[in-house]
Amino acid sequence: MVKKKSHKVSMQNIADAVGVARSTVSFVLNGKEKEGRISKEIAQKVQAAAKAMNYQINELARSLRTGSSNTIALVIADISDPFFGTLAYYLQEYAESKGYAMIIINTGEKQERLAPIITMLTNRQVDGIIMVPVSGIEEGKIEQINPDIPMVFIDRYFKTLNTSRVCINNYEVSKMATQLLIRKGCKRIVFISYRESLMHLQDRKRGFVDTLSANHLLDESLICEVDYHNRQVETVEFLKKILEPANHIDGILTATGGLSSIAIRCMANMGIKLQSDVQVVAFGRVDTAVGVSIPYVKQPMEEICRYSFDILMNRIKSSDSKAIDCVVPASIVTDQI
Repeated sequence: MVKKKSHKVSMQNIADAVGVARSTVSFVLNGKEKEGRISKEIAQKVQAAAKAMNYQINELARSLRTGSSNTIALVIADISDPFFGTLAYYLQEYAESKGYAMIIINTGEKQERLAPIITMLTNRQVDGIIMVPVSGIEEGKIEQINPDIPMVFIDRYFKTLNTSRVCINNYEVSKMATQLLIRKGCKRIVFISYRESLMHLQDRKRGFVDTLSANHLLDESLICEVDYHNRQVETVEFLKKILEPANHIDGILTATGGLSSIAIRCMANMGIKLQSDVQVVAFGRVDTAVGVSIPYVKQPMEEICRYSFDILMNRIKSSDSKAIDCVVPASIVTDQI
């Protein structure tokens, strides 16, 4: 039996059912009944008929008519990373509460994907973009492909690029994390990060270096910066070498959640007693089961997402193109078990 194709309900169908003009239906369904001087009684009848007939708004037609798609895009680095997954979750929840749909795009930290992604989003007429810049990309490259779409950087940013951004107080919280290790009695402290020009990682490194320098404890040979795409191998190789007993390592600070997980798993496999043999402070909560409490830098994800969306909306709805630099304070959680 051939299934009969369902009939698409139009505004005219609703108008005929209620006995009003099509323009009346249009005013009501677009929330402009007051502008069209439509009575409350007629508006309720139109809304009831639209619901009963399962009317679906043609979003493409409305976007062409209004110049707004009520859609934003989130361009993130790695959806499999818990940090970015959490970011996507909270931002989508907040955007939907404000009447916006969200497209989530994963770059996989591949620079060559960025230009096609921007082209695709431009063609889809998204109203704005919230972006986590691709690892290792040069500032000029983003400027070259940056379309006339309002954009906000989140988590990562460039020092000289005049684009609104939302991030945590990377330098200050890195100092706090390093000071915590020093208070725990650590004197030979390792720092593990990526080889990056992006400012959030540079700020975290500066916080570490400045704190150890002020306490006359800095040993630059204990700073490990790995390639993102080879992070597992390089981090493990470094730890196996540096954690030899002769080096007397007693503290480790990791600059990202992903590196925290790699380092902690590696040390557990090496039989090192965490928070006994070596004190660790991680960036982001560690989900790896190690049986001890790992202090970590907690980023206020809901606030970051809310500020990012609100700043983007202000940019979309205002002619003011002034860049906004929003810094959201992070904290250190010392007892999670």
